[in-house]
Amino acid sequence: MSRGRILSAATGAIILAGCHSLGGPAPALLTSNDAAAMARLEAALADAMGQAHVVLGPGDPTQSPNVSVLPQPPGPLEDRSLVLPTRFRLEIEWGRCFVVREDGGVRKRIEGVGCRPA
Repeated sequence: MSRGRILSAATGAIILAGCHSLGGPAPALLTSNDAAAMARLEAALADAMGQAHVVLGPGDPTQSPNVSVLPQPPGPLEDRSLVLPTRFRLEIEWGRCFVVREDGGVRKRIEGVGCRPA
């Protein structure tokens, strides 16, 4: 193989690798954890779960892209629950922030919230 072909192939591979990393989703962090940002995050999570309201588990979405939603508390006739928290991850794609459910891939945009790559 000639030197020109090798150089051309290497350049093409680098360009393709660069293009792939620019447009795909990447782990993200919220830029703020004020009350308004957290309310919008909770609204997106509730929508992704088909619930009216959710309670977030421990963690800070400005420090970690992993977010958990606590399960509903046991009913009056139950003394314990084996239900685990539902896990989501924050992603950024083309400057927009999303929550992605880890066990099913449901993806919802978080409206009006700033995020940055993790």
